[in-house]
Amino acid sequence: MRNFIYVFFTILILSSCNDGDVLEVELEFDQTLEFCDQSSTSYLVYDINQNPFESLSLIFPRNTTTELIFAPTENNYVDEFNINGSSVRFNYRTYDGNPENLLCALVPDPSTNIVSNYESPSGLVTTLTTFKDDDEDGIPTSVEDLNLDFDNDPDTNPTDSDGDGIPDYKDEDDDNDNILTRFENPNYSEENGLSEAQNTDLDLPNGDMIPDYLDADDDGDGIITRYEDEDGDNNPRNDFDETSETPDTPRYLDPSTTDPEDTFIVDTLVPNTFKRSYIISFILTQIDLQILSTDIIDLGTYRYSVIIE
Repeated sequence: MRNFIYVFFTILILSSCNDGDVLEVELEFDQTLEFCDQSSTSYLVYDINQNPFESLSLIFPRNTTTELIFAPTENNYVDEFNINGSSVRFNYRTYDGNPENLLCALVPDPSTNIVSNYESPSGLVTTLTTFKDDDEDGIPTSVEDLNLDFDNDPDTNPTDSDGDGIPDYKDEDDDNDNILTRFENPNYSEENGLSEAQNTDLDLPNGDMIPDYLDADDDGDGIITRYEDEDGDNNPRNDFDETSETPDTPRYLDPSTTDPEDTFIVDTLVPNTFKRSYIISFILTQIDLQILSTDIIDLGTYRYSVIIE
C-alpha cells in the first residue's frame, strides 16, 4: 500500500468537550482510484478503505473538455478545474459498512450508512493523463524502438520497418506480410534479446539475415509472403501446396513453391490493432476538509486500457 502526502499525518481537532480532549484522525489510502461510469452528466473517481470504512471521492461534470482527461489525443495531457461545492465536489466520508455498497450502486445497500461527511468548499484539481501504446507482439516497446524517448517525447522518430506509417511498437504486423509478428516467432527474451528470432531462409540459397517478423519473403523463394495466400483470406498460414515435398508446411515457409503460377496477388492488409494504456493522476491543492487543511493532496491514479484499430 502506497501512502500519500498526508498518510501518517496526525490531525488534531478540538472536540466539543470542555475538558480539552482532542480527537485524532489518521487517513491512509492506497491511491489506486476506482471509477464510476453510471452517469451521462458526471464523472466520479474515488478511493476507499475497508478498515476503517471510509472514502475519498471527487465528482465533476462530464463534458467535451473533461472527456479529454480520459481519452486525450496528445500524451501528457493536463487539465485544471476548480472545486466549487456544487458541480465539482471533493468529500471525505466514513461509513458503518462497505463504501462500495453506496458509491456506485444503482440501488444502494440500505444496511450501509454514511456516518460522517466532510466536504471541501473550494480547491483546485489538476489532472495529468499519460498513455503508452503496445502492439503486444511479444517484443517490448523499448526493444522495437530504441530511438524512442518516452520520458520526453514518445513520438521521437519511431522505427517503422515496413514504412506503412505505423511505428513497430504499435504495429501488429511489422513487415506487412499478413502474418502477425507474434505468429512469426520473434522469440524475445531478456537474456538473449531477439537473437533467437525465427529466420526460415537463413541457410537457404536465396536466404537473408532478416528474421521472419521483418522479412516480407519469409522463405526466400522470390514470392513475397503476402502473395502466397492462395485462398485470398489475408491469412497465408492456412495455405498449403499438396504437391510439395513438405505438404504440411504453409506455402510462405516452403521454398520449393517458386512457380510463378503459385503467386496469388493479395494487396489487402489485415487491420491493425494495438492497446493504449492510460494513467490519469489527480492532484488537489488548497483543500479544506475541516479536519484537514493542506496545500496539496495526491489523490491517486486511475488506470485503464482500450484497444485501438
